[in-house]
Amino acid sequence: MKMQAKASVRLRIELDGDFWGHNALSLAERLPLSDLAGAKCVVLSLERVCRIDEAGLAMLVRLYSRLRVRGSSLHLVDVPGCVHELLERVGFSRLVSHADGLDRESAHHRITLSPQVEA
Repeated sequence: MKMQAKASVRLRIELDGDFWGHNALSLAERLPLSDLAGAKCVVLSLERVCRIDEAGLAMLVRLYSRLRVRGSSLHLVDVPGCVHELLERVGFSRLVSHADGLDRESAHHRITLSPQVEA
């Protein structure tokens, strides 16, 4: 009998930088797809995200939807106050987990978002 260990895998991804505009839209191309495919729970740390806009919110919705269709879940952790306020305004704050250091031992990836020049 073969056990499928991947069915309970948690994947932790840390975003580093502003999550807006082109940076946010390019997230899908930069996600660790092989790890994401086996994850039942994706933990997205926003600790180093200072700003988020509509594009960032759209990417969170897209990621949440794709995971949900597969029967997986998305948890947002380490969310700065200003980002949490925006998530709350659009009804997405229920994804925010307040568990300290939620699964820091899980598979781990950091995605550095390049700085964007303001117009």
